[in-house]
Amino acid sequence: MDCPIDCVIFDLFGVLVSFDDRLVYARLASHCDDPAQAERGMQDLVSRPDLICGRLSLEELRSELVAKYGLRLSADDFAAAWRAPYSEPMPGIRELLRQLCGQCKLVLLSNVDPFYWPTVLESLPELQHFDARTLSFEQGFAKPDARAFSRAVELSGVATERCSFVDDKAENIHAAAQIGLRGHLFTSVEVLRRALKAAGMVM
Repeated sequence: MDCPIDCVIFDLFGVLVSFDDRLVYARLASHCDDPAQAERGMQDLVSRPDLICGRLSLEELRSELVAKYGLRLSADDFAAAWRAPYSEPMPGIRELLRQLCGQCKLVLLSNVDPFYWPTVLESLPELQHFDARTLSFEQGFAKPDARAFSRAVELSGVATERCSFVDDKAENIHAAAQIGLRGHLFTSVEVLRRALKAAGMVM
């Protein structure tokens, strides 16, 4: 039988918040010489390793896009466009977090860049009440790097076998399992609630 859950480690994008990063690419591409080409070329821009690990500034990124696609945005306008919301709290997640608060430790483990992070925090203030957080731009490494999972467990102060990791990507669940961290592949808040209830949480 599994150990009781004393800590839930949450992914951010695709779990706590729904998102559509295509909004970012369309927003930026509309200010480029060839919007269609630029939008195609920007795919996965928000998850660039150097960006989410804190090694690339917004001005450096803007300069790249100016050179590559003829982006016509000032530094201030580019920053505003980057920080404009492309995510929102997952339906039902606020209630779930309130139900978990006080029952177990809550830890955030996210691949996120430092420039969009304040936008997320503003949209989901419950994140401020988490017991700990491991953000890729602060740590300098990102999932599925084993160090990310180990750091999240370390910050929780809970034994690995008493932690549960929730993520929407199977590759991250698999990577977490390599350090002995059990996982839940997120599909919906309701399915997660049922899984937590089955594990002994009061839902």
